[in-house]
Amino acid sequence: MTRSTQLAERLVHRVGSAISGARMGRRSFFTRTAVVGSALVLDPVGFSTRPVSAYDAVCGDAASCADGFSVFCCTINNGANFCPEGTFLGGWWKADNSGFCCGGPRYYMDCNVLCGSTWVCSCDSDPSTCDHRLVACNQFRYGQCHLEIDCYGPVACRLVTCTPPWSFDPSCTASSASDQSTVSHSAPCLPGDCPTPLILHYYDLGGPGGPLGVQIGQESPSPAGGGSWAAFANGALFDLGAAFFTVEAPIYAEYLLLGGPAGLGNPTMSDQTTLDGLGRWNQFATGSGPSAQLSAIYSNPVTGTHSVSGRFRGLWGSLNWENGPLGYPATQRSPAGDKLGAWQNFAKLSGAVVSSWGSITHDPDGTMGAVWGPIFQHWRRLGREAGPLGYPVAVQSPTADGVGSYVTLAPFTGTSQGPAGSIYYHPLTGAFAITGPIRTTWQSLNWENGPLGYPSSDIRTTQDGIGSYATFAKISGNSIVGRAAIYHHPSLGTWAVSGAFYARWVSLGAAHGTLGYPIAAAVPASSAGISFHSQLFEHGEIYSSRLGRGCAIWGGVLSAYLAAGGPTGSYGLPLSTQQVVAGVGSVDFQNGTITTSV
Repeated sequence: MTRSTQLAERLVHRVGSAISGARMGRRSFFTRTAVVGSALVLDPVGFSTRPVSAYDAVCGDAASCADGFSVFCCTINNGANFCPEGTFLGGWWKADNSGFCCGGPRYYMDCNVLCGSTWVCSCDSDPSTCDHRLVACNQFRYGQCHLEIDCYGPVACRLVTCTPPWSFDPSCTASSASDQSTVSHSAPCLPGDCPTPLILHYYDLGGPGGPLGVQIGQESPSPAGGGSWAAFANGALFDLGAAFFTVEAPIYAEYLLLGGPAGLGNPTMSDQTTLDGLGRWNQFATGSGPSAQLSAIYSNPVTGTHSVSGRFRGLWGSLNWENGPLGYPATQRSPAGDKLGAWQNFAKLSGAVVSSWGSITHDPDGTMGAVWGPIFQHWRRLGREAGPLGYPVAVQSPTADGVGSYVTLAPFTGTSQGPAGSIYYHPLTGAFAITGPIRTTWQSLNWENGPLGYPSSDIRTTQDGIGSYATFAKISGNSIVGRAAIYHHPSLGTWAVSGAFYARWVSLGAAHGTLGYPIAAAVPASSAGISFHSQLFEHGEIYSSRLGRGCAIWGGVLSAYLAAGGPTGSYGLPLSTQQVVAGVGSVDFQNGTITTSV
């Protein structure tokens, strides 16, 4: 048998199949033979050798305005298979045994004009299509959809789908109407032959004029398994058996950069709008069940489009995703400055403006941490993970008063974690870092809940270059009610100075003034039934009681006072700070005055 003989036999078979079938009237017979004949004239080889419907090559019968039918929406919508602006889905009918729907029913849905719209009856005359049916001329409504709308105009155009209308649009009821005379109606912008479920769903989403745009790749098995996918100008559509999912621009572009289904896996949903309405997101999975590896891609106009995966995604999710303190991902995950760990930055949005920045990190041991807001900014100023504080080793947390916040950090030196440090923040003081012996002493005094309060400075080097110190502020409500400091000296130790002691010591020049470095903590005692505290410094002592707050004594006066028994001796407690006039020091006590040369 020759190739030409085979072609002729197939041709006869296709023609016979197209004409035969259900019983039909004389007019239907001639209509069907005319359509098949048109197909043979326009595309004889394609019709005879490919399993396509005759109506793929033409628009079917009744395709002119004179026939009285409404145009298909995709013809006047630049390929989009959905109701145009100013219309609504008013009702539907079906034609059974449609070759366009693999032998099932094909549903036609009327888009009626809304009252007040400016639609005018016309006839489509686009020379690029054979669908020259009526536009907004037929005043008619089947009425199974959007029953709440009772004022309507003519049918602007028709949608077409193989999906039951009540699934396509929940406003539609299942009350059925049929019109077999429309079974051959079609348009070049509608799916032909017996499309796959993926292509049928594509046209339910609008087809070439919809959000996905024109198809640019053949449907093929997903590299991640579980179904098929196809690429379109503006994204991809997945048929995963139980559901269809779309991945659209700009998320789609990032998805492809990360390997598409062979990289991040299949989508687990279609693109969604974030809760704040500012962005879009989608989630992807490789594997299945509890062992599935999940990733997400988030996009908004301010921060761009970025993925979050693995433990970074898990920690971010525990902080309430983009609605939490970190906000949206603002970078991809990147190697840390020390090349040992990794980080990813985030941005919290207020409208279209970044209100704060943050970061999730993991150190070389895999310890995860997160910081944001003023603490993140201070950490960044100090060199981030490559600076003296190193990596956050915990998630930033609120302080006990519910006003401030803090995070614990540690540098990574060689093969192990170094000593821990902290950054604390309070709106009245700002964000500051505390490390080493000063942090240890502050911890022993109950952190910010103790007498010193919050850090009000970073650790600084003393004027003599030998010691170091940090200042603190005690807060009550919205006010700073006390100041303090912790000073460290390699040989004199690390001691806190607070309250009246701190105020007096600072007035005398602090560590580089009259009294020098603190060499002990303030201790309580009593004298003749009166409670007091005292604190020793290199060159003197400060006493504080209800009789005299922050009374400083040094030199010869202090020597004479201590020789007389100090607070429990004959002079009692001091009433004032030592005064020096012309090289002579003088202090008033409960029971007298001591005056001596300095």
